[in-house]
Amino acid sequence: TRVAPLPDRRNPPRRRPEGTLALDLNITESLRSRGLAREFVRLVQEARKIDGLDVSDRIALTWRTNDPEVSAALREHQELIAAEVLAVDYLEAIGGEFAHTGNDLGCDFTLVRRQ
Repeated sequence: TRVAPLPDRRNPPRRRPEGTLALDLNITESLRSRGLAREFVRLVQEARKIDGLDVSDRIALTWRTNDPEVSAALREHQELIAAEVLAVDYLEAIGGEFAHTGNDLGCDFTLVRRQ
């Protein structure tokens, strides 16, 4: 198998007896957006554990952020996030009190167990 090298000189192709492989290390907007959504999923899963929720518990998830990039990512990937964290309600809030704050994403959120 042979993969054509990319024109990026910062990332020269690696040559091996089996063939040549070049990796594109550029992070696209789409990839970054999905990464932000995945990081939010990780934060919510961690919060579920801290809050003593069972793995199968359904939740209502309310969030807010002042970061437009994070906000756009959480909106764009809302179905993925809701499915991963078992959120039956997934709401963006403008203000209010939040149980989980001060994370690396600059995103505050609260989760509540649903029946």
